[in-house]
Amino acid sequence: MQTESVRAILLLGHGSRAPKANVAIRKVAEHLRLREEYPIVEVAFLQLSPPSIEEGMATCVSQGATSVLMLPYFLHFGLHVQEDLPSVVDTLRGRYPGVEITLGHHIGFHPKLVEIVVERVQESERESERESEEREEIASLKAGR
Repeated sequence: MQTESVRAILLLGHGSRAPKANVAIRKVAEHLRLREEYPIVEVAFLQLSPPSIEEGMATCVSQGATSVLMLPYFLHFGLHVQEDLPSVVDTLRGRYPGVEITLGHHIGFHPKLVEIVVERVQESERESERESEEREEIASLKAGR
């Protein structure tokens, strides 16, 4: 009798000592959980922040995962994506021989990223315009003293 596979998504971030730097990946994980498409969604970090990838994997397995898709939340195909993450995955495959572990593609380029960049440019332009107006108003108030 074959048991049903339980798929976990483990988002892999770089990690940072600055807590705010890890907020975005945690928000992405929360939104994935809310979609209820995957029974297990966790976050882990390559370095500097807990939980480590090894700890994230253990959490997935403790929740019943029989298959774990590790998705690198990295924009660039740098050495972490090319070498470090595959090395960690190989180690974990040895530790969890009964669990199917797949290293997915990093975020990389996607046309939706262009939309995000355009949105950020527009937000920045509006903010810059407001700041410029505020500076002009302050300068004119100071000049009127």
